Amino acid sequence: MSDLQELTARLRVDLKAAMRGRCLAEVKVLRGLIAAIDDAQAVPVGSLHETYVVRAFGDPSVEVPRRDLGAEDLRRLLESESTAYLAAAEEYRAAGHHDRAVELTAAAKIVGGYLDGLVAAGE
Repeated sequence: MSDLQELTARLRVDLKAAMRGRCLAEVKVLRGLIAAIDDAQAVPVGSLHETYVVRAFGDPSVEVPRRDLGAEDLRRLLESESTAYLAAAEEYRAAGHHDRAVELTAAAKIVGGYLDGLVAAGE
């Protein structure tokens, strides 16, 4: 199983657990991470949007392979997400919204847990 498959499987299992436990903040972060990975896997389509043709349902000609992300790609993605949360937390703290800054710092810690797990698995 690749690093990408392992991480996405772990995220989905943890998302289900967070949903069952009604941990809304964690659910939000996990959904964001899954979406970020999906976005990173997208392949550029260039000018193909200009020639878009409606196809029959289930027509495989519109499917494109997704990019396979390696351990280094995943590490950079998780670091970027964590950094974004921390930067936003600092902006909220500077604006006097300490409660929101605490939430964003907690979100960065959640992402950091997955980053630590990815780094430990790669060693």
